[in-house]
Amino acid sequence: MKQTVPVLCILTLITVAACGNGSQGADSAQEQQTGSETAGAVMPEVDHWLVVTDSIGVELGDSNLVFGQIVAGEFMPNGNIVVADMVKNKISIFSADGEFIAQAGRQGSGPGEYQLLTTVAVTAEGGLIVPDAMGGKLNFYDSDYNFVDTMTGFFPSPPVMISPVAGGFVGLKPEFEQTEEEMRTGMGIYLWTDSVTADVEYVKNMIPLDLNDLGATAKAMVLFDTDYNGNVFLTPYSTEDYTITCVSPDGEEIWSITEEQSTVRKTDEEIEEEREMVRSRLIAGGAPASMAENYQVEEYKAFISMLEVDNLHRLWVQSGLYNSAFYRVYDCDNGDFLFTAALRVDDEHEGVTPTISEYGITGFDPNTNTWSRLYIIHPEEPDLFQTQNW
Repeated sequence: MKQTVPVLCILTLITVAACGNGSQGADSAQEQQTGSETAGAVMPEVDHWLVVTDSIGVELGDSNLVFGQIVAGEFMPNGNIVVADMVKNKISIFSADGEFIAQAGRQGSGPGEYQLLTTVAVTAEGGLIVPDAMGGKLNFYDSDYNFVDTMTGFFPSPPVMISPVAGGFVGLKPEFEQTEEEMRTGMGIYLWTDSVTADVEYVKNMIPLDLNDLGATAKAMVLFDTDYNGNVFLTPYSTEDYTITCVSPDGEEIWSITEEQSTVRKTDEEIEEEREMVRSRLIAGGAPASMAENYQVEEYKAFISMLEVDNLHRLWVQSGLYNSAFYRVYDCDNGDFLFTAALRVDDEHEGVTPTISEYGITGFDPNTNTWSRLYIIHPEEPDLFQTQNW
């Protein structure tokens, strides 16, 4: 599976570092891998299949349907679909049939505008939260897509991935720390309610900042999602550790599971594809060309590439080991394994990464070789979910 969604988060961290005065960190040699290893991964038996049924986006024509780089897209409570475009710095809303409805905010540095959006998050009331990584703020929009508020004062960046919960939101935030010996960088996951000061810290991973090995920042990456109770599901973005932990809103562990996995080496083509994608995105984001060339691609695939909670309180754990989306699905209440699922693909859809939420399933190819589109996805068995958009 093309693991570009977590990589885009890592790129945000690197881009922020590129705009500062980071110092050189530790050596860039990769750690020795442990455990069993396979040259390729064969997808296990699949219990339930997901299928692409439609798409939004065109190569040429209506500018509202031409995307630059989709970084997020999902169904909303009212059945509409919101799409975040990082290249165009644009948040667009469409009907379930793909008709353009509205735009939330626009590119710029003023109120309700954004300079580098990284995602869009949908609240239970149908409002939107849009992080502006370069503007250092979060923009909030109501269910009519009107700008209503902003939250500023984050250092060095606001959270770049967000999951709304009752009374606030949980987010993944880039971090920097200057000690007497070195500059350290990393990621933290926190709960915020009514101010820029986090209410709860769930996890914070820090490593030495090494400008000669920017790919090492992936070691600090953490994946997460939340449920309607405000519980938080956490896992490291790791080539060695398959552990998922559920914690309560105040950070107390509820359950944790660990499973054995075989490491899978990326192909030369996958390594080169990721290296070129990172290089081009860093330069486009303002990083010096010399810094972009220093991104060392991790040669092994991450065990887990995404965590998502559906409308039946099930945790969908997307594997990073296969060439298309494959899931192990667990009960959010206790971590019990339920079933496997996968996206049925052809050559056109192999790189599609689904987004599973309580309102429906969408997907996009983060590193498409054609034009950017948002795909509408359904289960082959309609009773697998219970919502209007399944």
